[in-house]
Amino acid sequence: MPDPPPRAKFNPTINPQFNPNFNPKGNASLNPLYNHTIHPLRNPQISPKFNRSWDPLFTASLNPTANPALDLKQTSSYSGLRRWSPDSELTGYIVNTPHKAVILLFDLNLEWTAFAIDNKRQGYNVFDLAGEWKGYILKSAAGGLNEFNLEGDWVAFIM
Repeated sequence: MPDPPPRAKFNPTINPQFNPNFNPKGNASLNPLYNHTIHPLRNPQISPKFNRSWDPLFTASLNPTANPALDLKQTSSYSGLRRWSPDSELTGYIVNTPHKAVILLFDLNLEWTAFAIDNKRQGYNVFDLAGEWKGYILKSAAGGLNEFNLEGDWVAFIM
């Protein structure tokens, strides 16, 4: 398993606090609370409540409990991305689905915990397994992704 970049917390290409171009607290166009085109409760085109074909809870081919190829506990061929805390501690895994607009989030115990839907602006909105919007994912300057909670706090990086 690849290690995260050294000192990621202090790397301006990863940590959004050092790069306002990738920080939703300093760049309103990246923040769904201010940019309604990427806000899933204000834009039905990116909401799983309005587009059930993107919702793994309603679409068996995207659901790891119905599709064993997506379940990390049932497949031996994982080559996806990993989620890291800002302190570079492994926190989970990302699984791509047959629908490119949907990714699945798993924890360290390989439990499916959330899913994310493409916001059509180079990012994703994160939903828990009850379908509630919990945060969002944006591209980082390092070529990976950064995950934020709804308050815009950086909670993870994905590489």
